[in-house]
Amino acid sequence: MKKNIFLFIFLLIFCAITSCTRPVKHADNFYNVNDGLSLRRIPLVKPIEIILLESQTDLTHSWDLELQPGIWVDYPNKQGLRYFYGHVHDLKKFATINGIIMAYSSFVDQDAVAYIQDNFYHWFVLVPDLEIQKGFHSQDDFSEYIRTLGIENPDWQIPDEVFRRFKKTGCLEWIPDCEQK
Repeated sequence: MKKNIFLFIFLLIFCAITSCTRPVKHADNFYNVNDGLSLRRIPLVKPIEIILLESQTDLTHSWDLELQPGIWVDYPNKQGLRYFYGHVHDLKKFATINGIIMAYSSFVDQDAVAYIQDNFYHWFVLVPDLEIQKGFHSQDDFSEYIRTLGIENPDWQIPDEVFRRFKKTGCLEWIPDCEQK
């Protein structure tokens, strides 16, 4: 009997110290840690999410931000030829404020033609509710655009850190039914 009481008290203390919590379940499955599809994701503003890509050869990983439906860029002086941005590859940082997603990546597609490589988008703004997706070559152009949306200084976040927090709690500041702490 004393052994069981000791074990129960030990488990309570252990859970208090290690924060034995289950991730929150949300009304919309899109925002759940396990949405039935992947455990390696960060939901942003529905339907936009960040996906973890792991290399099987060198044990590295990177984060990709989905662009829906994507961004098309016309090649200069080449009628009909276009380049498609379907993802922001190797996402370095992002911010989500009032339904607006901002992202930065230093990635350049080495398979693209020279013009695209020289003018690759590194800064992105997505407003899913208004179906806006824009890419920018420079931080200055990006900053000027987000000011028109009422944003001065985004609260930049690192995907690995956000993923750990999301996996543990199931909540992030921008998820609709998460309590602000």
